[in-house]
Amino acid sequence: MRLSGTRTLRAGSSALAIAAFAILSVVPNYSARSGSLLSFSLLPGFGSPLKSTDAPAAFSHDAKGLESQYQPFIEAFAAGNSTQAHQAFAIFSLPNPADWFAKYFARDQVEQLGRDNESELSTYERVLLRWMGAVPAGTKFRVRCKPPHADPTTRMPPRPDAILPSVPIPVEQFVTEFDPIPKLSHGRFSMLVNYVYVDGAFRYVGKGAYPFWSMPDASQKNASQKKIDRQL
Repeated sequence: MRLSGTRTLRAGSSALAIAAFAILSVVPNYSARSGSLLSFSLLPGFGSPLKSTDAPAAFSHDAKGLESQYQPFIEAFAAGNSTQAHQAFAIFSLPNPADWFAKYFARDQVEQLGRDNESELSTYERVLLRWMGAVPAGTKFRVRCKPPHADPTTRMPPRPDAILPSVPIPVEQFVTEFDPIPKLSHGRFSMLVNYVYVDGAFRYVGKGAYPFWSMPDASQKNASQKKIDRQL
C-alpha cells in the first residue's frame, strides 16, 4: 500500500542510504459494498485532508487501545453514516504533521513528507472502505491487533532512496485484522500497519514492512519476493 511520492528528496547514493538507514531508521516496536463505497466516495469532503481532533484521545498505548480506536469508525460504517465514519477515521492522522515531521527529519523534507502522509492516510481510508464494502450492508467488523511474529524488514530492504530521519522514530507495527460479524465465508482481511503513538492515539504512517518514507515501490517488492522464493 507504491505510494511514496518522495523520490524528489534523495538521501544520497543507494549504498549510503541503506547504511545510514540501519543506524537511524525506524525500529519497529514488537512489544507492544462496492455499493457502500460509492456512497462514501460521494460524500462531500471525502478524500479531503483529515485533521485530528484537538482534544487528546484516551486510547491505551497497547493492542487493545488500538482496537478500541478503530471501533467508532467501524460502527459508523456499519450504520451507514458516511459523515461520522469519515470524521472518526481522522483520529489516525497526526495532530500537527509539520511539527511532528520537523522533530525527526531535515527542514527541507518536512513539506513533502506532510503531503505524502496526507496521501497515504487518504489511500488507507479508501482501501478499508473498499474491503469492508465487499460484505452485505450493515455488517459489523471485529478488529484485532497483534505484533507481527517476525521482523518483516529482514525479508525486504528499504527503498534505496529512502528518506532518513535524523533520529530514530518509535514506529510500532501491528497486524491489523478485520473479521465480519456474524462470521461470513468471505470478507475477512488483514494487513501489517505502521503507527506512531502521539497525543494519546495511534497515528497511521503506512502499511507494509516499512513506514511510507522508506517503503520500497512495487518493482522493488516484487524483486525481493522473487529472491526470497529462490531461497525457499
